Amino acid sequence: MNKLKHIMPCALCLALCACGETRVVDLNNQADVESMQHVMELEYRDWENAATKMTDSMLKSGAFARVANPVIAIDDIKNDTMQRIDTDLLVKKIRKTIVNSGRAQIATTFTGEETMSNKMRAMRGNSEYNASTIAEQGTLVAPNISLSGKMIQRNLNLKSGWFSNVDTRVEYYMQLTLTDLKTGLSIWEEEEPIVKEGDHAPTW
Repeated sequence: MNKLKHIMPCALCLALCACGETRVVDLNNQADVESMQHVMELEYRDWENAATKMTDSMLKSGAFARVANPVIAIDDIKNDTMQRIDTDLLVKKIRKTIVNSGRAQIATTFTGEETMSNKMRAMRGNSEYNASTIAEQGTLVAPNISLSGKMIQRNLNLKSGWFSNVDTRVEYYMQLTLTDLKTGLSIWEEEEPIVKEGDHAPTW
């Protein structure tokens, strides 16, 4: 009996340790990514799939051919979901693909923050710096396209019978728009839905 008293706490400790085991996911291994546990929140696979589909649509649409020397400014991407999300999780993947494709460029001076380009230009007239190493006036390139969008979440209660548990269907919508800043006209639009069903849905 005394031995059992000593064994039980040890067994419980081992069980708890096993439950809390951490697994590192190799994102370069497709099988490893597919075996990741699914969650009701937006996660890596959601961002990756949405960014890939929307960027492919953008590049295949011919939108960049309608504007000479396309330079994109990233406008507000509104987060209207029930989660605190940095929209750069989606935008960064999209802008990376666009820039690396060589089809358009990104105006990083239109980010709403003080960029290094602006800080460098503020050094004009400072005798501590060689004036010839500071960019001259009139060298910045203004954007001629803006990328704006919105992320939306809808929660719908599901019930299969009188005594069944109530699960939730969570519908996410990723919406993006490219606008020609000269004409104010939309030159590309896309919406990518992400639908999940289960419990512990994100709420306000």
